[in-house]
Amino acid sequence: MTETPPYTNADWQHVKVLIIDDQLSSALLIQNILHSINLAAIDIATNSLNARQLCKTTAYDLILIDFHLDPQLSGSELLTVMRKNNDISAYCGIIFISGDRTPEVIVTSISLDADSFLSKPLNIGQLKQRIIAVYQACLIRKPIYIAIENNHILDAISLCRQLLQRHGHNIDIEIILLDLLISQQDWLPAQQLLTLFSERSQHHKLGLRQAQLMHKQGDTLAAIQLLQTLIKQVPLFVEAYDELAILLHQQHQSNAAKEIAYQALVLTPSISHRSLHVAQLAVNTNDPSLFIKTGKILVAHLPLIDNDWIIQFAQFTALFEQLHNQQLSPQQQRKLIKQFTKIHYQARRRLSHPQKIILTAFRHITLARFAATNNQPLKAKRRLLHGLKIYFGQMSQAPAAVMVDALPLLVYFGEAQLIKEIYQALMTRSILDEHSHHRLNQLQDNKFIVENVRLLVDQLATAKATISPDPQRAYRIYHTILRDYPYNTEAHLGRMNSLLMLQQIHHPEIDVSLQQIKKMPLASPLQEWFIQLQQLYLDKHSVVYP
Repeated sequence: MTETPPYTNADWQHVKVLIIDDQLSSALLIQNILHSINLAAIDIATNSLNARQLCKTTAYDLILIDFHLDPQLSGSELLTVMRKNNDISAYCGIIFISGDRTPEVIVTSISLDADSFLSKPLNIGQLKQRIIAVYQACLIRKPIYIAIENNHILDAISLCRQLLQRHGHNIDIEIILLDLLISQQDWLPAQQLLTLFSERSQHHKLGLRQAQLMHKQGDTLAAIQLLQTLIKQVPLFVEAYDELAILLHQQHQSNAAKEIAYQALVLTPSISHRSLHVAQLAVNTNDPSLFIKTGKILVAHLPLIDNDWIIQFAQFTALFEQLHNQQLSPQQQRKLIKQFTKIHYQARRRLSHPQKIILTAFRHITLARFAATNNQPLKAKRRLLHGLKIYFGQMSQAPAAVMVDALPLLVYFGEAQLIKEIYQALMTRSILDEHSHHRLNQLQDNKFIVENVRLLVDQLATAKATISPDPQRAYRIYHTILRDYPYNTEAHLGRMNSLLMLQQIHHPEIDVSLQQIKKMPLASPLQEWFIQLQQLYLDKHSVVYP
């Protein structure tokens, strides 16, 4: 939390404040209190959507957030999303307000680098004091963060030094300075300053930086010991748990890392990255029980705003697949899938109707991968296409996590048209989330796959152009494609078309292709092509195929 800085003159009439509280009466009460200290530019948002819209049009200096904003989204989750999407500046002052003083609420507020936390019912004098202190701290750190945002790191370091020389001890500026030096790998000045700062204060944040410096300079065991001591001294300092879990894992002490990471998660269950960290460690240690327990925590706190929730669910699903594919017995695998299905429905209960549609699509794609793993290719393809069906003709509307998770199977089945549509849609995105970026890179880095897809596209184009002038040659090309991609929709349609052009209406391969395609959802223009071929077949044959 922010330390009270020396008095700084402030033009309170022009300080922009946003109050985010689902209880309008509570927000109006806070607004009246702030008016009494000459704050005039005060907006109120009673839900997350309204808050984000206001933040996109106004650069707020201070934001007061009710921690328990609404049943679907906490104030902490909203703050995380707004920061991630740059809806607010890095130097904006944040004050959490809540009638709940449980360790989870307080520790989560601290963990998110909020400047202050106030309990309801509010003390008017304390609120005024905190507003003044937080805003003055924002003014002090503002030029530092502007320099950082512009990637002027040396300027930011210089500003930190100047402020400390001018104002003396300030733990917030000291931590920023140390973090900048550590990021620049300036170990010696970082250690010198840390020693100096520690003479003035035994603040736990300084202890964490000391452990980080020890590790960076090769003394990981000493860093682990320091962090273990720090956790005993300050048991709610959750960042120390994070650092300790990482170092223990690097030292191949995965079970110990898992226990520490889970303790951090219990303290701050609404911070999703900790759920995913524990889930990864559960996979590494082959611990299905903890994995499922962590999944339940994750879906209970998914940030149901934008598409962040499906990204995190996709990351968890990827870890689930890793665990499922490890050396588990068939009985354990069935039990794991059953429990995962329950997590899916737990998540579904919290979603809006449009979000449920996305989750259903993602679930079909996930189940398609399991069917493919279990050597059920037709079932896998049907699931895959059902998952993508709602995005046929409008693939740009699909979340990136849905598209990238579908791509590997589309490549396997050789569905060139959908591969092209998804790739084009992904290339129009200015920024991809980490999960989608990683998945896409895995495919793009495999030159063999990329070249095979290019060859497939060329073969399909050549065969299609050859059907009318030379159906026999087209048939041979399609036959070659189906040897490598036996479930390729376009190749089956092309082979049927070629055989019908050759008057081979009783050829057994026509029935094979019909059986492959007839229950599959198809995108345009393949759907129209299939309808035309059915009609052509009916014209030449008395048997009706639905």
